[in-house]
Amino acid sequence: MRRLMTILTMLCALSAQLWSANKVDWYLYVWSESASGDLGQFEETEDANVYVIPACDAVPVEGINFCVRNGDWSTKYGWKDNSVTATGIAVELASASGATGWMSLPVGSYKVTFDASALTIRFDSPDSGDDEDEESYPDHSDSRQFLRGGDMTMATYMEDLGAVFRYADGTSGDVFAIMESYGVNLARLRLYNAPGTAVKSGSVTYRTPIVTPVHPNGYPYAGEDDIAALALRAKNHHMQICLSFHMSDYWTNATQQMIPAAWANAGSLNALGDSVYNYVYRYMSRLVAQGTTPEYVSVGNETNYGMLFQTTQGASVSYGGHTTNNGINNAVYLYNRAYDAIKAASPTSQVILHHSYGHDGKISACRSFFQNLKNNGCRYDIVGGSYYPAWASEQGSSDNTPNGMLSWASAMETAIGKPIMVMETGYSWTQYRPSGRNGGNYEGQLGMNGSYNEASEVGQRNFLCDLHDKIASDSQILGYMYWDPIFVDQQVGGSWIKSCWAEKYDAGYNKWWEDGNIISNTTWFDYSGKPLKALYQEVNSRKVVSLDDPTAVEQTELPATAEKLLIDGQLYVKYKGQMYNVQGQKVK
Repeated sequence: MRRLMTILTMLCALSAQLWSANKVDWYLYVWSESASGDLGQFEETEDANVYVIPACDAVPVEGINFCVRNGDWSTKYGWKDNSVTATGIAVELASASGATGWMSLPVGSYKVTFDASALTIRFDSPDSGDDEDEESYPDHSDSRQFLRGGDMTMATYMEDLGAVFRYADGTSGDVFAIMESYGVNLARLRLYNAPGTAVKSGSVTYRTPIVTPVHPNGYPYAGEDDIAALALRAKNHHMQICLSFHMSDYWTNATQQMIPAAWANAGSLNALGDSVYNYVYRYMSRLVAQGTTPEYVSVGNETNYGMLFQTTQGASVSYGGHTTNNGINNAVYLYNRAYDAIKAASPTSQVILHHSYGHDGKISACRSFFQNLKNNGCRYDIVGGSYYPAWASEQGSSDNTPNGMLSWASAMETAIGKPIMVMETGYSWTQYRPSGRNGGNYEGQLGMNGSYNEASEVGQRNFLCDLHDKIASDSQILGYMYWDPIFVDQQVGGSWIKSCWAEKYDAGYNKWWEDGNIISNTTWFDYSGKPLKALYQEVNSRKVVSLDDPTAVEQTELPATAEKLLIDGQLYVKYKGQMYNVQGQKVK
């Protein structure tokens, strides 16, 4: 008996040794310019192929590379077709030399599940269950990623005009790379159905700008091919995407919602709805197929009274989606057809409805619009609003500062119960557009920024820092998008480039003329292409104080050469051998 027990003991020990020899230890490894290392070792589960890290700080910074590796690095799994942009979704991995993944989840702790058989990885909140069928939405808690975005629609157009964009040290570069380097993580891309189509706005015939030195006979800027190419550039620079369907061949706003010329003969609400669905589904499917699925999609632009309710000649359409003239049900029907098409192509994309009032002066009108949609079964995910201090002052705001925007957002959250996105904002950094370009001192569209009654580079920077702080104080506001950071006026080779918001037809000369750039004094780049303080000094929602004199009241620029370091989860700056926190205070 004693001999049998000895043999059994030896067999058990041998079995344990064999199991240990075949056991694979898996680790989640991450790295970026400022952080690297294992964030945790995966634990075994009842399923021999599935491993879990119950909770780890899987995203220590906004946007980071990752891979799953074994103990000796002989096997590494990384990115295959998609970056990780949402929780609760199993993302397929690949095994290849140098395989890496990219995460753009909010900074925070996650439960991470690795399936070694299916080669997938999934990120969930630490307390989430394992129900993979549960619908997943972006995390809007206080640990969310702050979305600091800009409208990048005009990038190709500006580049073809010859515009040059620069870093703070004067070095020129790709505008997407520059924006990424200064913390822009969301690109708004506005899509026209058929840009360049002539439309009538009032008594004047216009078209979106299509002529540049590169394309003297015209190119469909902001059309399907251009926006798809810009989406690839945005993703290559680790930006999320907000795709905005204008649902028109031309600019749309609260009172101007022209049906695309290709849909002019729809003749009925149902036929118009079919055109909307087919168009949206086809284009969304194209973006998904090329690996640029938009995280956010807005249906229309500033649709205060619905959309698709005028001809290209500005005449009303009896079956259009005007919430008052044609009844709320028409607008809801068209919104829902677009929503269904978006979700059919990309279930994770969040759908935004965009209103032009995003301030305290128009709370009642905006709330009434969204309540009517809610009461009539309209489907969407996020309330969007435009907030400009200049327009807020003209539209009855008692406080055109970000406090007024915050009051509006709070009222909408209470009434509608959905997250908020500031779809547009802007602030003049100088009162006048360049006289050499315009033949005189002409104010830009936003003038002196309403009751701010000032226009300066520091004022623009301080406004955006204040806006950042106010948004960060409300966990239901996702972030903001600036209009327009890159639509610049600039001299190239001694001549001013002819950037314009539209081209205007002159029947007397049978010629199209550039109709000027009315927002070139509100951009994030000056007239020489160098970035303004609003772009490169908005750091962690705080105004950057002097690195050499942390007690200084006036803020000075953070040098582009300063080295950024992530230490124990905190961001620090190393400059001239001294360590500072992001507020510019010296640390030991």
